[in-house]
Amino acid sequence: MRIFQNPFRLLPAALIVVSCLAQAQSAGTLIRAAELKAEPFADAAALVNLPGDAALTVVDSKGGWSKVKTQDGKTGWVRLLNVRLAAGASDTSALASIGGVIRTGTTKSAATTGVKGLSKEDLARAKPNPAEVRKLDAWRAKDGEINRFAAARKLTARDVPELKP
Repeated sequence: MRIFQNPFRLLPAALIVVSCLAQAQSAGTLIRAAELKAEPFADAAALVNLPGDAALTVVDSKGGWSKVKTQDGKTGWVRLLNVRLAAGASDTSALASIGGVIRTGTTKSAATTGVKGLSKEDLARAKPNPAEVRKLDAWRAKDGEINRFAAARKLTARDVPELKP
């Protein structure tokens, strides 16, 4: 027995739902003073300097940038890491989230790391710390663990070309 004989019958309703989700906006606060940029690029023209703790509405996101609207109506881009969403708010890129669920079966949540708060001079003065490297080595997967993990999840190996700098 078929539940849906013509799956395209639901397409107009699905498009309306997705369109409404795409219009969602989230309240947020600027964590620190930042420039409101005209485009989502570090070298884009600065529109205005925003103070820390400024209330914002996040209307879109693109890469590491959030498109925001200030309380006085100015719209532009700030770095994603400078914005704290209000409690209960979620990422406004609803289409990307839905696409992630469709493609991967998950909400596409991710954790990222990076060097934040360090200057070029700090990095130039950095010295190796063998004791910390040994601590990290303790977390390394033991021989065979990776293959057992992959086999348990029915993962298969595949060759991937090396990235060129």
